[in-house]
Amino acid sequence: MEPTVTLRDDGRGIRIFDPIENAYFEVETATPVAPDTVACDHFRFPVETAVELVTTALQIPELTSIFLHTDDGLADAFDPSDGQLQTDGPRTLEVNIAPTKLYLRVNQPVTIHRDGDVVRLDFDGETVVRVGVRSLHDRPAGTITTTPNPEGAMRAVSLLGSALKTTSPERSFPTLRGHPPLIEVGDEFDAPDGINRPDTGVRIEVPPEYEYVYPVSSLAYYLGAEVVPGDRPRLATDDGFAYSLDGPEGFEQTVGRVLRQTFLLDCVTRTEGYYQVDLHERQLAESEVDLEFTALYDRPLADRLSAYLGVSFETVADVIPDWPLTVDVDPTVESLDAIPFVANDLAVVRTTPNPDPKSVKETPEVITDFLGAKNDEPVTTEFVTPEPVPFETIGHAWVGDRPPVGANKLTVESLRRSLDVDPDESPIRIHVVCNDTAMQDEQVVSEYYQLNEHHRFDISMHTELSVAEFRELLADPADFLHYIGHVDDDGIVCPDGHLDTTTLVDVNVKAFLLNACDSHEQGMGLVEAGSLGGIITLSDIADSIATRAGLHFARLLAAGHTLRTSVHVLRKQLLAGTRWMTVGNGGLSLCHCKSGNPLYLRISCPDKETWRTEVEGFPSPTHGLGTAFSLYLDSDTRYLVGGQLATLDLNASELDKILESDLIPIDFNDERYWSNEVAASDLR
Repeated sequence: MEPTVTLRDDGRGIRIFDPIENAYFEVETATPVAPDTVACDHFRFPVETAVELVTTALQIPELTSIFLHTDDGLADAFDPSDGQLQTDGPRTLEVNIAPTKLYLRVNQPVTIHRDGDVVRLDFDGETVVRVGVRSLHDRPAGTITTTPNPEGAMRAVSLLGSALKTTSPERSFPTLRGHPPLIEVGDEFDAPDGINRPDTGVRIEVPPEYEYVYPVSSLAYYLGAEVVPGDRPRLATDDGFAYSLDGPEGFEQTVGRVLRQTFLLDCVTRTEGYYQVDLHERQLAESEVDLEFTALYDRPLADRLSAYLGVSFETVADVIPDWPLTVDVDPTVESLDAIPFVANDLAVVRTTPNPDPKSVKETPEVITDFLGAKNDEPVTTEFVTPEPVPFETIGHAWVGDRPPVGANKLTVESLRRSLDVDPDESPIRIHVVCNDTAMQDEQVVSEYYQLNEHHRFDISMHTELSVAEFRELLADPADFLHYIGHVDDDGIVCPDGHLDTTTLVDVNVKAFLLNACDSHEQGMGLVEAGSLGGIITLSDIADSIATRAGLHFARLLAAGHTLRTSVHVLRKQLLAGTRWMTVGNGGLSLCHCKSGNPLYLRISCPDKETWRTEVEGFPSPTHGLGTAFSLYLDSDTRYLVGGQLATLDLNASELDKILESDLIPIDFNDERYWSNEVAASDLR
């Protein structure tokens, strides 16, 4: 579904709505306007909806950065916080406002400046402005059918790169990497028309075994490479370049290193193209490597690849952003249909087979105040413990049987259902269910979800639901369930018995938090019956920890974090030692944040005038790996989103600028705060 552009109720501006993300924003004009639909090809960049209006000025509802494109496509970045800018001729303004791409085409000079918390564009008299909008959501172009053997998997994986929208360094932008086609197993190979591998001159040679095919899937997608049988793993080009993928660190780790290094250097090289920004990672890389990025930009992908891999990984390892996801995949044909989703995230893939299950013999020591009847009983949930990830990664997922500890339990069914969600313009519908009167303090989460001003909410409160009432609630379409109460071996505890979700067949709540003890089985029941994903526990959780976690989960989700990164950030302080995890599609988000990428800050005060601030930024469904992020400071520097962005020594004014930019969790002196409640002066 395409974004819509409609007239504001007062006639002074337009309302832009993205039905896929269920989010909207308004652009206010200085005069009443009458927007007319125009052709999308008026814009150099792809847009899905376009209108034309006439006005003397307009306002963007956020203090956001802007790219100013000339007619040849080159762009300069401008941050309105830095002052005022007047253009000298026709420009296309690319406005970074989540969850869409907004383009404004003007043929006359325009003055851009800050006006309080918004950006104002002033024209010299009445001016024609063309407005183009593109949703940042993307869907697979079709489904590849392949045979149930490693050779068939190779043919299918070779076509994942068909989704790339360019083979230039700009494909490191998430909006220029389409979702790979889906894969299913059948009797013979078949690929729909239009799904063709780009001619990159790159191939990946590996033995025809799943243990070798799956780990190269993300790399094959990003390089548009053909995957072919070979005696020893290697990367090769038509020009004769070859690079061994069986390095001293082992095959899987070498593949992961090549992916991460190539991606980083593409991000650096793209600053010579349409988006010539001051990238923090370029500053770091240029001091370490001897590469001519200006010359590299115009060279073919295969040539750039050979130049990149002439640099040792250790030279750039500290410059590479934290990676969004590592996925452990069982190397069997049953895992093949998960590969397009894994590649879409550019995940590092490992194929360690399912280890023998272990039983939790005791609850973690941090938990002493157990809930209900389980106080004197051992926890017997079987789980697996995947090998630790050998580098900085934000998320860790698992494709296989049994619940993993510390990783997202992925299910292909939930990932596929996520693609088929029918968007609408209705408010985000949230059910808060409290079936434990002792935990009523957590019901204030309804206020926290509504902190995001870019969405409309319909939040309903329910207490002491019966089994029949709870079953009926789950069958009713809704966006999120926040459950507060108990779960035991028989199911979710209700006043008149237990609701066992594993018996349900029609759950229409998209996502959930089961804030209860050992809620994995009931969470998986919800996913298997129709939910897309959720947050659960693998052990008993103390009352005090559960309530505190529930309140923070609500704020994190309102701040634009995904299910997976919400758990990641909560573990930073609140949940160390406990077993929270996501099931189903852990990459789901309930809301989007102002900037598109949610932040997390750790702050200390080495002296009276300095706030030492560690900034982490996280990919989101609309602003994925490769997004360049501004910290709203008096600097043109941008940072690649992916975990730790920078450690900055800020004064009070600078820190307040960041705190005022969005809803952000903050850790200070072993306590968690939120940016909407504190200023720099409070953190002393």
